[in-house]
Amino acid sequence: MAEKSFILPEMTWPEAKEALAQAKAALIPVGSFEQHGPNGTFEVDTGRAQGFGRLLAARMNPQVVLAPAVNLGVTYHHLNFPGTITLRHDTFISVVYDVVWSLRQHGIRKFLILNGHGGNIPSLGVLIVKLRQELGVKAAWTSFTSLGKEVIESRVTSKPRGHACEGEMSQALYLAPHTVRPDALALGEHIGYPYRHLGRGFSLAYPYAFDEITANGALGDATLANEELGKSIIETALKVAIEFLEDFIADKE
Repeated sequence: MAEKSFILPEMTWPEAKEALAQAKAALIPVGSFEQHGPNGTFEVDTGRAQGFGRLLAARMNPQVVLAPAVNLGVTYHHLNFPGTITLRHDTFISVVYDVVWSLRQHGIRKFLILNGHGGNIPSLGVLIVKLRQELGVKAAWTSFTSLGKEVIESRVTSKPRGHACEGEMSQALYLAPHTVRPDALALGEHIGYPYRHLGRGFSLAYPYAFDEITANGALGDATLANEELGKSIIETALKVAIEFLEDFIADKE
């Protein structure tokens, strides 16, 4: 992560002026402030998004600039675990919208939102339409973990997965190790899903509270998490993200 790149939070305004004059797109990491069982801190999703953004910015330098991470997301389904903080959907959309609006004033017209939290997905779909129609910018978003799904499918053995699990905590060990509690990694205390056909053609925005499906807030078996697995997932995802960004930046529309 030591490669040269344009990281806005680490710049002065004269440095930012120079960077923004060269950059063709901005990366905006978005995460959440939610429990990750005994396995990780409330910053896991934001830390992963920010870490992914830093790597992507370094490898796409000087074509992209990394904006500050939005560290609060939409996470009503985790509120029964103490400490979790959520934004309303409208608030989340407005915050990211205002980040884009601000960077547009500095000449950026293309934006890629790097999402580290599943609960943000419904809002992101609405947001990118608003950005296009109201601000006239080109915007896209990705839940970057999905870009490494081939590695996840072939190497992550514990199920169910998707939160504070083997795959996510491996990513965190690679991208944001300060968010992981290695001595407390635990097997998820899975209860079960209240809907038999969830994920089989039915798309509901978290119709259950997370404590209904896991007693300790975790899924899968995080004791199997390791940095090498996280690196493999993320490096695969980065290759896909770089290919997308190259096309996105080259598009003259």
